[in-house]
Amino acid sequence: MIFSKPRAVASAALLLLCATGASAQLLQDAAVIASPTFTQLTFDLPSGKRTVSQFALPMVVVLPFGERISVDVSTAFANSTVSNDGTTTSEISGLTDTQIRANFRLGNERILLTAGLNIPTGRYSVPEGEQEAAGQIGNDFLYYPISSMGNGLAATGGIAYARPMGDWNVGVGASGRKSAEFSAFTVASEDFRFTPADEYRAQLNADRPVGDGAISLGLTYSAFGEDFADTTTYSTGDRIIATAGWSFPYRGNDVFLSAWNLYRMEGEILGGDAPNENVFNVSAAVSIPIGRYLVQPSVETRLWQAGGARAGNLVNLGARMRIPAGRFALFPQLGYSVGTIYSLVDGAANGVTGFRSSLTVRLN
Repeated sequence: MIFSKPRAVASAALLLLCATGASAQLLQDAAVIASPTFTQLTFDLPSGKRTVSQFALPMVVVLPFGERISVDVSTAFANSTVSNDGTTTSEISGLTDTQIRANFRLGNERILLTAGLNIPTGRYSVPEGEQEAAGQIGNDFLYYPISSMGNGLAATGGIAYARPMGDWNVGVGASGRKSAEFSAFTVASEDFRFTPADEYRAQLNADRPVGDGAISLGLTYSAFGEDFADTTTYSTGDRIIATAGWSFPYRGNDVFLSAWNLYRMEGEILGGDAPNENVFNVSAAVSIPIGRYLVQPSVETRLWQAGGARAGNLVNLGARMRIPAGRFALFPQLGYSVGTIYSLVDGAANGVTGFRSSLTVRLN
């Protein structure tokens, strides 16, 4: 079964209900964000050129209920295609799941409680002709804004606590996610049932001022149980994410330096072992005020390893701009990518190039 209209109507009705059921003051304080994005990467493979493109339209509505409670509702439309030597071989299109998240601040705003629900409004029982497009976008190394068309019904809950400790602000948090079984895709006219693993996450964050700037540090550990695919179990591997950032003024401009590292431990996939993976990213950006506008050029480097062997590298050049327009804020962005993907079988190098354009619109 491919994407059904009742799910799309249900998602739209949910967004409308959240908006129309609020008071006039709530609507006045609400924020609406939309970010149409087009991403395209072309891979020079021995068999020819493969191009994976995606148009995505994420949408978010943020509703504050006083100073301590806020609710946000988000969903997205996505269209992804795979082309080989200019001929489209696979395409998938439709809404993704809808997420509802509520935040509750307690104890002089030092304690934050969160509760979330993932509603399965996305694509399920994906037919064989669309599975290649659905699978190509799910990669931690690449830049597709939508990596999954649907993850099934799931509930999350979490708690975080923050307090000053000397010159530092320190926060700790923990959360959990419970997912339900769903029909993931169709093989030979039969639905393939899938149950995502439960996830448990612990976080530690800290920041402090340094001169006229600030530094921030973060560490997240995500533990996953076993995925169930029909009668088979496997594990994607636990993950550790470390982040660091430094911002400071320089000659009237603001400079931002940041880095993150994602390490996924060894796991199991259908048919064998999944080697560990490591993705390292470092970036630099500068915000330059020009009258009422703000221009932010950036450069970014990303390195990927799998099983200890090099798997890929990318350099991304980008430019972003902030344009105020009354209650609206517009953020157009352009980016160009160039790099190499390496075969994990024989180490052969395959070039990759691509570009990305987006326009984020925020209404306050």
